This record gives sequence, C-alpha cells and structure tokens, in this order.
Amino acid sequence: MKGFDSFVDDIVAKWRTEKKVILERGGLAGAASNRYSGDAAEEYILRRIKGIPQSYLGKKSKGSQSPADIFAVANRGRYWHIMLIQVKSSERKESIYMLNDAEKKVLNEFAKLFKKELGSSKTMSNYKNSAVVITTGYAGVFNDKKNNRHLLKDTRYFSSYKRNMSGVVDLKLNFKIALAHSLASK
Repeated sequence: MKGFDSFVDDIVAKWRTEKKVILERGGLAGAASNRYSGDAAEEYILRRIKGIPQSYLGKKSKGSQSPADIFAVANRGRYWHIMLIQVKSSERKESIYMLNDAEKKVLNEFAKLFKKELGSSKTMSNYKNSAVVITTGYAGVFNDKKNNRHLLKDTRYFSSYKRNMSGVVDLKLNFKIALAHSLASK
C-alpha cells in the first residue's frame, strides 16, 4: 500500500494533537531500560509479522505515541487488511499486562479515526475506493532475558472496521483476520 508509512505518521500526529491519549498503563514507558525492552518486544512482533504468509508489511508507531504500537498491512486479494496492534511485554511470563476494557475502547476509537482518515487522506487517495478492513488486536511478549530471546505468549483480535467491503464476499474473513492476528508464521 503505497504511502502507508507516511499515512500512519500523519494519523499518529493527528491523534496526539486531538486526543492526547497514550496506552502506557502497565506498559514499559518510563525508564530507559524499560523503553528498550518495549522497543525490543515491538521489533520482535515486526519480525513475526514479516513471517505471516500473506506478506504483511509492518511499521512501529514512533515513540509509542498512539494506542497502536504496530501497524501492519497486506493485500488479501480483493481487499486490504490493516492491523493495529498494541504490544505489551514483561520479563515474567505471568505478568504480561493485558489491556482492560477502557484501553480496548481507546484502541478501537483510534481504529475508527484511522478508517475515517483513510477516506479523506491525500496520501492514500489511490485507495479511496478500495475495500479495506481495519482490525485491532494485542500481542503479549515474554522477554526471556536468561536466554536472550522473546517469545509470543498471547495474541488477541478485538474488533474490525470495514470500508467499501459491501461488494466483497469472503465467508472466511473472520477466520483469516483472527489467523493474521495470531501472528502465525509460515
């Protein structure tokens, strides 16, 4: 999707200006070592996204300044799929933070803004009439410091927001979305 990176940067800036809401509770923002750990978990999720069979391309939110840490996009044939993912990590498997209902609501509000802006963005004008499904989800990552690696412990698919999808008949759409959000590799 040509211009996707630039569009993401524009939406994050707009969100910061209008909403000033960041999902940091339970996250790793703050101390430099924690920010490094959070960034490393997000890089791990980006590598997982590259392994999804449908050739998803991923991008990190600059400085975790929006409710989504990771943005991923892929052409799924008759439609585009855009995933907005919030990443949480911990050095203790049992302590990986899970979003509460209020935080899920904020992430979903961000997805609605993303959908609205997709239709009016000059950067994305080539896709104004394209079928698009925007979805929200979560990835919980265990930062195994002992073995110097990251492990995906949990993923969730929350909600979807469709644009120009009325002409797209895909009986397995929800299954495909959930599978993509599982970050299952080839």
